[in-house]
Amino acid sequence: MAVKKKVATKASTKPASQTKAAPKKTAVKSAAAPKAAPAAKVAAPKKAATPAVAPVTTSKAGTPKAAATKATAVKKAAPKKAAVVKLTDRQLDLLKVVHGTKEAGYLADKKAEAKALETLASKKLIKKGAKDKVSGHVRYHVSKAGEKHVASQQTSA
Repeated sequence: MAVKKKVATKASTKPASQTKAAPKKTAVKSAAAPKAAPAAKVAAPKKAATPAVAPVTTSKAGTPKAAATKATAVKKAAPKKAAVVKLTDRQLDLLKVVHGTKEAGYLADKKAEAKALETLASKKLIKKGAKDKVSGHVRYHVSKAGEKHVASQQTSA
């Protein structure tokens, strides 16, 4: 069986002038609508002030849905905890050494420790300080996050 296609005739399609005129007509109708709306508000009787209560409907289990949604809306989202920083034993030891230097800062004069110090800095556990005037090496200080990490490691150990 062959399916015949519907042929559109010129009578069924609108000329371009009519399609452009259509939005103007709707604009005129929408301008007239606000005039009728205030009259409807005045004619409506005033209702007594009542608290807004959601309609109670039951689910298949027989529990009220409104009570369930109200209970979930009251609960606050739990604050997000910071991701736990995982360190190797050597990195943890180095962090404790930097923490032990307090205000003076840890002088990074060994090239072997430079990479470990950079990884601790990228994890924001330590921060770079100013260069030492005598040796020319950078001093590292423990950040607040690093202090918390050291404190948590000491309490768990």
